[in-house]
Amino acid sequence: MAYVGPGGAVVIPNNLGGLPADDWRLRLQKISYVFDDWLQSSVATDMDDPEIIAAVRAGDREVFGVLVERYQRTLYYFVVGKVVDDTEAKDIVQKTFVAAFQNLAEFRLGESFFAWLKGIALNHCRNEWRRYQSQARLAGRLLEEKRAELELASFDARADEGDGRQTALRQCLQQLSPHEQTVVEMRFVQELPLAAIGEQLGRGAEAARLFLYRIRQRLADCVKKRLSFETS
Repeated sequence: MAYVGPGGAVVIPNNLGGLPADDWRLRLQKISYVFDDWLQSSVATDMDDPEIIAAVRAGDREVFGVLVERYQRTLYYFVVGKVVDDTEAKDIVQKTFVAAFQNLAEFRLGESFFAWLKGIALNHCRNEWRRYQSQARLAGRLLEEKRAELELASFDARADEGDGRQTALRQCLQQLSPHEQTVVEMRFVQELPLAAIGEQLGRGAEAARLFLYRIRQRLADCVKKRLSFETS
């Protein structure tokens, strides 16, 4: 459980881990963060985000740890493809929650807390790439400097398409059958291994992998069609 330590420091246990080694999770890491709204509704809690935020503002600092537990893994998957490595991604997740806690008075109730977190995280990602670019320039590493320049330019493009893609994916997720949604939850919320999911399905790990792959393909096609329809 995350908690707020002395001086208001947000303490997050080091349990994020690196990206799982199996090929399935590696292929899905780039789309996993856009499950945010559905993932949020799948986290069991007696308090919703506005209630927790109000409690923190009223002086119950410890309850902020619930928000950390709720969003740290989803935020990690959002960040990990946007920075140099896994260690930097974890560091940005930590910085994001610290900044969110310290600036919670600025958050407007009624808006999405996770969207606010992502905005903070993106600013940290930009700052890291600016630092990387500056170091590369000073060291005369032209290719690394150019990489940082391209990464910084790409953030604006990602921001333009991000909201529409998330909305499309949420709509596509709602079209899955209850059984398919349960399997997705087992993999991405409960983070069960494929063998355990296969056992739940009465099949093997490979059958579970194929089942999830078909869901992934359907979601990808559904999102593509919805985005194409919106731009036509």
